[in-house]
Amino acid sequence: MKTLDDKVALVTGGAVRLGSEIALALARAGCDIIIHYRESVVAARELAATINSMGRQTWLVSGDFSDLFEAETVMRTAWEMAGWVDILVNNASEFTQLTLGETLTDELEDLLRVNMISPIIMAKTLADLASTSEILPGDYCGKVVNVLDRRVSKPDRGCLPYWLSKKGLEAFTLGGALELAPRITVNAVAPGPVLAPALPELSEPAGPMPLMARCTPLDVADAVVYLAKNDSITGQIIYVDSGQHLL
Repeated sequence: MKTLDDKVALVTGGAVRLGSEIALALARAGCDIIIHYRESVVAARELAATINSMGRQTWLVSGDFSDLFEAETVMRTAWEMAGWVDILVNNASEFTQLTLGETLTDELEDLLRVNMISPIIMAKTLADLASTSEILPGDYCGKVVNVLDRRVSKPDRGCLPYWLSKKGLEAFTLGGALELAPRITVNAVAPGPVLAPALPELSEPAGPMPLMARCTPLDVADAVVYLAKNDSITGQIIYVDSGQHLL
């Protein structure tokens, strides 16, 4: 398994919560980090300062993935700022605890854009840039790691639109692994409940888990680092949910 020394990683939604934990874990592993954010510019700057203090370079890029044109722009901007990108972590996501009947058409479209279509565009643009670059080494192996949700293992009552958006990204993880080979791997992590929600109304019980140990953001971040280090794993989904997907 290779090291990540001096690799460049772009983490979408990287300024806060799980995204910041992933960015920090990749920095500790040796990566320079491009932090994407939508509105959390203060948090992004604070995280960048922390990563800089670890001896790693950082860049900031903003973009709203509900606008599909933003996805390609963010990827191209990140590439231009850093010179190239080795690792793309599609972490930016929206969650709504709404049934299909409660969801407006605009809300459904927004979920699909942010959670499924924009990550696909980001990965496609990474592949396009890598294929036309004249500076990448011959052994370049790009990594795409999608952040899913343990819910993709089975339908979850009460949030069908969100589930559909993540199932679409799950399908891309498998199909994209074939489509983007041989120079780019595509894998995913599927976390269970690891964070307190941003809004109280989005809270949900963790539910039963086979393991006593509850998964943490660091557990998820470590799984991302593992996939980023390995050149021979593609089309795989690692559930980091204390076994909840088995129930």
